[in-house]
Amino acid sequence: MNVKRFLESHKETDDRINVGLEEIAQLRALAERTTRYISFDGGSRPKGAVSDKVGNYAVKIADLEAKIDREIDRLVDIREQIEEMASSLAEETQRNVIMRHYILHEPWELVAEKLCFSPRHVMRLHRQALEKLTEMWRENESA
Repeated sequence: MNVKRFLESHKETDDRINVGLEEIAQLRALAERTTRYISFDGGSRPKGAVSDKVGNYAVKIADLEAKIDREIDRLVDIREQIEEMASSLAEETQRNVIMRHYILHEPWELVAEKLCFSPRHVMRLHRQALEKLTEMWRENESA
């Protein structure tokens, strides 16, 4: 894995977490709708297999929550590594470019606007930062 790919893994992990959270919300909505329409036949058991559906939703939700917890742990680890890498850059503007784009997921135009630079200059700063980070990455791999 190269440096840029590692930096991009933060957004990919964040996206997976968000998709999982959306899926949990949908499953909870389905479970709520299912429980609203449970009809009882006078006994303590609902008609049909509705309770099985609710149980299945609960299991799916629990599995997804566990998966999301693991992804959040991974996201925190990646973020800490990126922050450590960025802090090793001597130039503050390069650190800001890396942090804003890869941690805050800001598009290049917004990074340029917030740092009061042209998008072209921000891309230059980004390239320089990646070159320095790649050099450090290679040194760490060989150590």
